[in-house]
Amino acid sequence: MQLSIIIPCHGRQEVLNTLLGQLISQTAGLDNNIVEVIVIDDGSDPALIVDNAKGIKLLRHEQRLGAPAAREYGFLEARGKFIHFHDSDDLLGHQWVERALEAIQRHPSPDLVVTSRLVVEPDGATTFWPVSRLSEVATTTPRLLAYQQFINRIGPLGGVIFSRRAAEAITFHRAAASQDWLMYDGALAKSRTIHFDNRNYFIFNKTQSIRISNNARARAKGYIFAANQRFRSRRMRKLAARLYCAHGARELAPVIEVRHRWLKRVACEVLARFPQLARQ
Repeated sequence: MQLSIIIPCHGRQEVLNTLLGQLISQTAGLDNNIVEVIVIDDGSDPALIVDNAKGIKLLRHEQRLGAPAAREYGFLEARGKFIHFHDSDDLLGHQWVERALEAIQRHPSPDLVVTSRLVVEPDGATTFWPVSRLSEVATTTPRLLAYQQFINRIGPLGGVIFSRRAAEAITFHRAAASQDWLMYDGALAKSRTIHFDNRNYFIFNKTQSIRISNNARARAKGYIFAANQRFRSRRMRKLAARLYCAHGARELAPVIEVRHRWLKRVACEVLARFPQLARQ
């Protein structure tokens, strides 16, 4: 099995159907041993329904345990040499599967493949984020890892494919938010080669009101959790949490007033470029 696509889902049958329709169309004609699709029903009521005749595997938690636990369950059942985690309310770009298979078959084999993304804002406006913006600053894996400590340059999980070796280093933190950001830490530490795939993209759908990223309180808790996981000293934990909040100031506005956010963003960029400063 070349690629396992893992989709955690809770109660989003309609949007899940749209995503699965894309996958069924894009995998038509492929051998069954090339791509597998695994859906994890995280305690939905009523239970989710998928078309098993199309080769989609459905797993289920009887109680809702959260997306991190669902992703971990799917990964433990996955057989692919490469792993892709995809949120049920996000979609795929045209020819996503074909281009993903081309990317993972490169030599040397990549540990991470990162793609571009088309962002659909809550008001329906769209912006395209090319992955070349990431490759320009993350010239080496250690440099990208240093950036990730302060700024989530990689972005949502829908834009990443992990080698099995990198995926095995992931910790599936039961965090309120910033789950994908934390997942990258372990994977990057085990990664040697990263491929920035300018030919592929996914659709990051921010119109769903129940997204964690749209919940200001959960987002703030996620930032604090991430800071506590990454840094030992109380001083750095406090500073990192404030810097994270500065980057998410617009989303946090309903619950937190972030002061001096532009100055904090500059500080975030400086620490990302010179991580040794964070260890002083």
